[in-house]
Amino acid sequence: MQTRTALLALLLLTGSLLVLSPARGDDWHLAAHKKGDTVELCLSNGPQCPQTGGVSLSSISVYRWDNMHDNALVWDAGPDNPTTAGNISGLVTWGQAPKGWTNKLAPPVLVCGKAYLLNPGAHYFALTCGGAVTVFDAPQLEQFLRDNKSATPVKSDPSKDTMGLE
Repeated sequence: MQTRTALLALLLLTGSLLVLSPARGDDWHLAAHKKGDTVELCLSNGPQCPQTGGVSLSSISVYRWDNMHDNALVWDAGPDNPTTAGNISGLVTWGQAPKGWTNKLAPPVLVCGKAYLLNPGAHYFALTCGGAVTVFDAPQLEQFLRDNKSATPVKSDPSKDTMGLE
């Protein structure tokens, strides 16, 4: 009898989780790569990036994660007129608000070895101290921070234009 009750409870819980899960069309995907001296991010609702027709966003916010407990908002941008914003291509260069948008909080330079959480989508990206860009999800955050614990920021040279990368 207890087994039957436990099984019923499990089925009800599973059914509740399925009802509460977002629709697949609401999923966000992130791709990122270095483009010259900066990082280009691509947001899409499907595997193709950029996606045909672009994406509709109400804002872009990015949090820098220094460790599993400390994070801070480092970039926030939104459309100049939210009611007529329309779609953007989905391609966003680090720190540059899309056309018709404004930076509410201008971002600092990217620091190697730190994780950056991009919303919408809640995906992380990072500039490795080797110069590559990596994208990962929440389950990989702790491992990324552990692997990059001893990473030190690259010092910027004022005589060189780093275009937002450090």
